[in-house]
Amino acid sequence: MLNVKINELMPILYAAFRYTLSLLLLVCLSFSITVHAQDPTNRHATAPLAANGGRMVQFVDGQLIVSTILADDAATVIATSHHASPYFCTISDDGHWLLYSIKTKTEKTTYVHDLTRNGEMKQQYPFAIESAAFTRDGDRAFFVHSKTFWGAKLAAYDTQHWQLLIMRSITDLTTSIAVDAEGSHLLAAARSVVRQIDTETLKTQKVHWETSRLNGLVYNPADRHQYASINHKNRIEVRDLRQDRVVQTIHADKGQFTQLAFAPDGRYLMSLNDAGHLAVWDLSERSRVTALNNTIAADGFEEGKLTVLNQAGWQSVRTDLAEARISATSALPDSAFLNGPTSKVGIVPIPIISYSPETSFLLGLGMSFILPPKVNGSSVPPRFFRPSSITPSVAYGFNGQLQTSLTIDYFSKRGWHYVNHASFLHNNRSYFFGLGNDAQKEHSTVYHNNVFSWEGEVTKAIDERFFAGITYQVRNDSRLDFGGSASTAVPNGDGGFLAGAGPVLRFDTRNDLFFPTGGYYADLSFRRYGGWLGSDFVYSDVKLDYRGFHALPILTEGTTLAVQALYHGVFNGDAPFYQLPYLSADRLLRGIWRNLYIDRQAIALQGELRSNFSNVDPRYGYVVFAGAGDVAPSFFEDYKPGITGVFGVGFRQQVIPKLKLQSRIDLSVTTKGNVGIFGGIGLTF
Repeated sequence: MLNVKINELMPILYAAFRYTLSLLLLVCLSFSITVHAQDPTNRHATAPLAANGGRMVQFVDGQLIVSTILADDAATVIATSHHASPYFCTISDDGHWLLYSIKTKTEKTTYVHDLTRNGEMKQQYPFAIESAAFTRDGDRAFFVHSKTFWGAKLAAYDTQHWQLLIMRSITDLTTSIAVDAEGSHLLAAARSVVRQIDTETLKTQKVHWETSRLNGLVYNPADRHQYASINHKNRIEVRDLRQDRVVQTIHADKGQFTQLAFAPDGRYLMSLNDAGHLAVWDLSERSRVTALNNTIAADGFEEGKLTVLNQAGWQSVRTDLAEARISATSALPDSAFLNGPTSKVGIVPIPIISYSPETSFLLGLGMSFILPPKVNGSSVPPRFFRPSSITPSVAYGFNGQLQTSLTIDYFSKRGWHYVNHASFLHNNRSYFFGLGNDAQKEHSTVYHNNVFSWEGEVTKAIDERFFAGITYQVRNDSRLDFGGSASTAVPNGDGGFLAGAGPVLRFDTRNDLFFPTGGYYADLSFRRYGGWLGSDFVYSDVKLDYRGFHALPILTEGTTLAVQALYHGVFNGDAPFYQLPYLSADRLLRGIWRNLYIDRQAIALQGELRSNFSNVDPRYGYVVFAGAGDVAPSFFEDYKPGITGVFGVGFRQQVIPKLKLQSRIDLSVTTKGNVGIFGGIGLTF
């Protein structure tokens, strides 16, 4: 037994205490230490916060544990002062940096740690990150941070010194960003709006208005004009930025998609959902070449190899994509691939608010159901974009009018085109000004009646450009009530039933039905109204409608000059005055009253310059238009010119940007002093 005096032990105990205290302080101040690798089964019992660049990070008991995937290296433990998991956490693509954010009512902080230096904390910022992306070389990082009710910030940092390079405001709805392989462009998704942003200036270069709410953006590394995303219906959508369209759509059997990644060659796309199903999709062959279950996480998707995490730990799985590529060429397309962008119907509410002397204020509502055309799912867009539509509407005029209508415009896959428009006007109120081009508003007679009308066409396409078929009209007018004697003679003004039919020929090369920027349209129709159909009126109706659309390399992209020439005449009989050719309405020579200039023949010519306010956001645009026309008993004998000119401007806004379906409001003035304001949905011609 060794006897030692207490006073002799004191210096030794004091030195030991100081050494222990110094060691504890060093640990607390550094916030990171290196520990031996834990048992793989225990380490991977929970899903990682992030896995990227050959590393993964987990949150355990207030600590961030960073380990190297597929290696039994020592793990880096980063102590935090929080018991809850970080609000945001990510690892850079090269495995160099760990970023995590704390977001509470009292604290909003982001920490940057260098994983190549044992987890050393490199920088600290007084904000919380919502989304982050790194350039491929790792030199720059982009953050969406400081989200408030009013907005958020988009910032670029250099990763060498973590200094701010540039920052701008961005909408608070931004949920996902991605950088292309070249590091020149950035995508930012805010619900259904995707912005293309220059990474040097952070200026928006293009705004894409999508039909889906998007998240999980990822660029194709082999094609900077293509990216994939997850939409609000849990479908993967692959988009082409140049064509501004969805080229592939993939749906899930079950489970919410949580991760997407392209293969280096851009041909294959990996998806992982929260049910543990991992799939590799061959986008070229539209087939699924790999399917794995019970997958917790994935990293390092490369040609022929996947690094996945399951209950047994991280594993490198051969996917044999080269062999799958050969077999997939003879396989049927996978049922998970949908045809076209999505088959959903676009629904556009159409408020009806207008004023005219006939109806006074007119209020109502229409609903347009847009059916996108069926496509074969290839990356080649159709030559002609011809969606179908169904539009019911109802409106009430303050002078006691009730207007209801149903319009159907349907293109079948077999090339048939069906157009039908049915309407009923109760207590229709209108004016009769007399016939000819010298009519005046002061000499008018008001009349009332009820009107039912149904007209349409059935045509068959020949090589996509030529259509041939029949056109028809059925109309019934109750007896016209003039409230007294008319100030001028009214030809066939007693109302009655009329029915007519005849052939129609059409040449149509417009590249887009809703917003053509090129092509031509020519329509020649003939209808014979007669007793053979039970009509009370016997006459012939001929109409020739020509339109041309020419893209112009001025102003903004999509600037178009549209021209229209129209001839309309009745022959071989007498038509009621309300069926005579006219120069008016909200589409033809806007600004002239509906029945002001009517006669047996009418001719009109109009042009319209269409453009957008900027190339960045094509949703908003304007038009400048002018036209002229005349009516006469005959343009071929004893013609006395009385030409009326119209000019004006208009505002345009796309109500369905992807389909370029526009709402419009126009202000026009005529050379005879008439002023008109017109609005509606769709192009004027």
